[in-house]
Amino acid sequence: MFIGRKKEIEQLNGFYEGENASIAVVSGQIGVGKTLLLKEFAKDKAALFFEAYETTGKHQLELLSKLMGSTKPMDIDGFCQSITKRALKSKQLIIIDQYPYIIKADSEFDKKLHEYFVGEWKDLPIKIILCSDAFMLVDKYIKGKKALWKNDISLDLVVQPLGYYDSCEFFGDASPKESAFLYGISGGIPYNLVRISALLGVEGFSSLGLNTIQEDNKIKAIVTRLFLDKEIACGLNPEKVMATELRELSYYNYMLTTLAKGLNRVNQISAEVEKPKDVVVPYLNSLMAIGICTKDTAITEISNRKKTRYSIVNTSTLFWYKMIVPNYGAYISGDIDSLYSVILQQMDEYMQTVFIKICGEYLKDRSEKNLLPFSVEEIGNWWVNDDEAGTTDGFDLVSLGKCEGKSATIFAQCYYNSEPIEVAQLKLLIEKTKQLHRQGDAFYLVFSNAGFHENAITISSAIKNIMLITLDEMR
Repeated sequence: MFIGRKKEIEQLNGFYEGENASIAVVSGQIGVGKTLLLKEFAKDKAALFFEAYETTGKHQLELLSKLMGSTKPMDIDGFCQSITKRALKSKQLIIIDQYPYIIKADSEFDKKLHEYFVGEWKDLPIKIILCSDAFMLVDKYIKGKKALWKNDISLDLVVQPLGYYDSCEFFGDASPKESAFLYGISGGIPYNLVRISALLGVEGFSSLGLNTIQEDNKIKAIVTRLFLDKEIACGLNPEKVMATELRELSYYNYMLTTLAKGLNRVNQISAEVEKPKDVVVPYLNSLMAIGICTKDTAITEISNRKKTRYSIVNTSTLFWYKMIVPNYGAYISGDIDSLYSVILQQMDEYMQTVFIKICGEYLKDRSEKNLLPFSVEEIGNWWVNDDEAGTTDGFDLVSLGKCEGKSATIFAQCYYNSEPIEVAQLKLLIEKTKQLHRQGDAFYLVFSNAGFHENAITISSAIKNIMLITLDEMR
């Protein structure tokens, strides 16, 4: 099942154009769908698709020779000369997945391939795509300062998880509330989405012994199969991803658990993990390098170091470190009911983060389709630190954009709870905007999964710059 990736396919097709040799680098975490993307891109092209195996250089060449149709193992020159002959007749697309495995096994292969690329192949229609799910190895061997390819890369494509709207295509006729939760626990990672899609089918639920597909049973069954039952655990847990890049997971796991609790400033993390700040920061930098966490700054105060905090990028990773790791004893003992009870207790708190992300995607999507009274150029947030209490207060989203050619600032609050939003929340949002110097016209957006009270609807209908948006409308 291939869903979405329109922009990525366009970028790859742009790279493929032209009659001279060019190289692309495609990277992304395990399970994000790099291989499926490349196969979809290559399906109507004469492509050589080689997935490197972690083995010796000699064995790599044996496998590559067999793929090329050679009855005898080729050396590196033999492989490259064979590509030259093919390129004299037609355009060649060479895709090497897990390329760092080849370099680690035989650096001469990398040197020779690069020599041909900048030499004999320079004016030939040879398109090379080097792919890997290990960010640090890609940086070291392909894009880094000492890498041979660093100045030759035409396309550097980092494949991200799917967004909310593409992810929803895996969920069939699930309700907006179900879809939001399933998107959250999947993190938009295709590896997880495919498994959720299978479980949503009748056969998937029959295999779980469920005679009726009620909402509670459905959600619990999916969460159980994906993460809670360690004997099955068909979902991609973040520790599997980090294990490919990081040697020692102990402090990384602790830091991510700390972030999942809401302790997101360096001094808070340092106190929790009992490590000095100058040790914590390099750990955080490593997590950022592999796309696990990110550094947030207030949208209008990018250079203000006092307003810096860290967060977990993917909502599936957040789910693991918020729900599973703090209750690891129940996970190991197989006490699924206890684990699910914890999830239900913390559901709204967890879904608040997921909901904010969905709201951000809604703004981007509607802006791109010109369905808003303003355009969105940048989305972030803004907050005020209370150092004494160790807390922050601000907006869930702040966007900078344009309205009728002039600057505009869009303030948004996102409410994921069980009660409709009343006029008091609208007033609170507008009052809070006085703390921030806005650019141009102001728009006030309130998102709610539970809808709005009649008094809030009445007020918003009288003031054109207030927009009320429900989760059902966003689906």
